[in-house]
Amino acid sequence: MHIKNLLQLLWILPCMLLMMACSKDNDPVPDPDPDPRNIPQPPAKGSVADHTVLIYIGGDSNLGRDGFASSDLQEMEEAIKAMDASLYSHNNLLVFYDQYSETLHPQLFRIIKKGELQPSETDPTKKILVITTEQELIMEYPKEITSTEPSIIKEVMQKAFGDYPANSYGFVYWSHGDGWMPGKYENMALRSISPLRWIGVDWNNSSANSSDSFKTGISELADVLNSAPKKLDFLMFDACFVMSVEVAYELKDCADYFIGSPTETPGPGAPYTQVVPMMFASSQAAAKIGEAYFKYYDNKFNPEVTNSNANWTGGVSVTVLDTSKLSELAAITNASLSSASSVSNLRNQVFDYDKRNNGHVGYYDMEGLMEKVLSPSKFDQWKAAYQNTLTFWNTTPENYSAYAKMFSMEGANGVSHYIPSALGSSATYRDTDYRSTAWYHDAGLSQLGW
Repeated sequence: MHIKNLLQLLWILPCMLLMMACSKDNDPVPDPDPDPRNIPQPPAKGSVADHTVLIYIGGDSNLGRDGFASSDLQEMEEAIKAMDASLYSHNNLLVFYDQYSETLHPQLFRIIKKGELQPSETDPTKKILVITTEQELIMEYPKEITSTEPSIIKEVMQKAFGDYPANSYGFVYWSHGDGWMPGKYENMALRSISPLRWIGVDWNNSSANSSDSFKTGISELADVLNSAPKKLDFLMFDACFVMSVEVAYELKDCADYFIGSPTETPGPGAPYTQVVPMMFASSQAAAKIGEAYFKYYDNKFNPEVTNSNANWTGGVSVTVLDTSKLSELAAITNASLSSASSVSNLRNQVFDYDKRNNGHVGYYDMEGLMEKVLSPSKFDQWKAAYQNTLTFWNTTPENYSAYAKMFSMEGANGVSHYIPSALGSSATYRDTDYRSTAWYHDAGLSQLGW
């Protein structure tokens, strides 16, 4: 071979190798698989989070049987899945879940994010990171329990807040409710309080009658919640008729803010996808919860559409009270009352949130009541104190009742107050039991002859 040809060959070979290398570099190279370990992490167990919220789902009733508990739990999981990393990594959402089931036992768990690698829809040869959630088990009961039993609530709360301490705490009680009214027990051996003013229902696999099932006394619940590591930031009831001044006053020392509805709540309950992120707000969490709750149903409100649990267009009423102002409200009420008033006339003249026929208690608007029994000048002073307790209050123009269907909310102002049905020898057991409430005593309602 000539020297010239050899030199040319030596020059061509590196070029060919270079071209081959360049060609290889231009071929598509799959990205490395995403790592599930890169998803945000929740606070470590035992570390101090910003907020720990416990949602206590008493689902062993028709509410659990009919799927409301499981659908609300799904909303909570959706909220955590969508939560911003900066919020998720500093807060805990814990759920106690007592299901309507003979085989599934009550559990306490934390909802956390989980990453899963799944094939890409556009290119099955590649995998993408999909965020899901899982229930990180904290505690499981080995058998059926009565979730309304105060000792159980206390045990769950202390386990939750003990394992997941925080700078502030929130508590949500999910169940049935009926204001301050006295109730009954399936098994009197479980209770010694008389009269019982109750919240929550547990069928305990023994009853399909919510009026005769196991319940939690409101004063019992106050004792339990007062044993929390510190005063709760907020106490929210996802239950009907709980926004009565009698209930709020009984629980005023348990939490800074009290959240609930003065009337029947929507069948689907609180919109947890919207309200859970607000529970972890750095400031004014309670007001933001109330606003998010109301806004969701306000946007769906449409009295021209047939209301249903699948598509709730029937509106809502939501109130948030500053509990630190309730003692002042009781004092000014006591100082302003002076004379007896006709019970029958009051019941006929004041807006009633309770639209039931059977089981009617009568949850009358507190502001409307006071306007009837106080002089104009005293009412103005009282109203200023009342408005001072309202952190948030709003209602759609109409609300839905399972008993009366759609009804106007004209005359509603956010908090209910009982009015006895009769006085003297004609007083009912409710009228008599009402006199044992702390609000009756501190607000001086005996001055009305009640």
